[in-house]
Amino acid sequence: MNEESEPAPAPPSPARAQTSERDMAAALLEGAGRTLVAAHLRPDGDAVGAAFGLALCLRAAGRDAACVGISPVSDVYDYLLEEAPPTFEEPPAPLPGDRLVVVDAGDVSRLPDAVKPLASGALPVLCIDHHERSVGFPGARSLVEPEAGSASEIVFRVAEAAGLPVPRAAADAFWTGIVTDTGRFGYASTSEKTLLAAARLVALGARVQTVSERVYGRVPLRRLRLQRRFLDHLGVTAGGAVALGWLAPEDYAAEGCDSTDSENFVDLARSVRGCRYAAFVRQVSPDRKVNVSLRGAPPHDVAAICAEWGGGGHRAAAGATLPPPLGAAVETVRARLEAACRN
Repeated sequence: MNEESEPAPAPPSPARAQTSERDMAAALLEGAGRTLVAAHLRPDGDAVGAAFGLALCLRAAGRDAACVGISPVSDVYDYLLEEAPPTFEEPPAPLPGDRLVVVDAGDVSRLPDAVKPLASGALPVLCIDHHERSVGFPGARSLVEPEAGSASEIVFRVAEAAGLPVPRAAADAFWTGIVTDTGRFGYASTSEKTLLAAARLVALGARVQTVSERVYGRVPLRRLRLQRRFLDHLGVTAGGAVALGWLAPEDYAAEGCDSTDSENFVDLARSVRGCRYAAFVRQVSPDRKVNVSLRGAPPHDVAAICAEWGGGGHRAAAGATLPPPLGAAVETVRARLEAACRN
């Protein structure tokens, strides 16, 4: 459920053409052209898992499929690169019969810049997502299930409905997305469907222990040192109801880190006892904007707060982007969450 400050500028469009899992499965099997699979910018475990998993399933069925713009992939997930599908940093020139499948992202603003033209009319688009504030893609067929714990869960169910083979590498990818986006099955979004899908992935050979060790048990030393810096900048206000931490460009530079090394640091703030709102505010380099990740305890809606800044996500997990300087952005976030506590 890592939002990584994905922009979501508006509530869902009533014009978005919503389809069923069965119809989406049928759509995946249409045509004989190439399928390009994309996800949101700064992909997390769910985005990587859903994209890689779908492309691997399509390729196992003998179809031409590749991923586009799925980068940078955190080295936490480097085990998925061992048998990854073909992946293009820059999308190839569209060919007749090509189509784009977007997973874990519900509108053009969430995509990497290089992929946006493909989703803006250059190719037919299929969208499989779980963000409730997604606005949709023009003319796309969309399957959006906000109640699902992860996009990987939905994509896996669609692949099953389509009768696609699910090789072990795809099972690993889907399992990674489900585990990371449900907080190891600890978030309220974990449902019976989630657990049944997980059980089927285990039966298909998902390497449960390997994924657990690589994602949670073997952390690069630089990430631990960056985490220490984040904890040094973590504090509480509003009587403990707001926990906020931040990282500056010099923190990333000092430890030789990039944005992938601080993925899910907001969950450290969320773990502070008694907090209702958790925030992670960061500027990775001086030439970049400030990214904000929020978490909220039920019934608080952090997606609504992030929407005020041109961002969005889920009620319990959302993100946005603010202009620098970092210090001013930190104070903006702190003041807004303290105000939310008073309401």
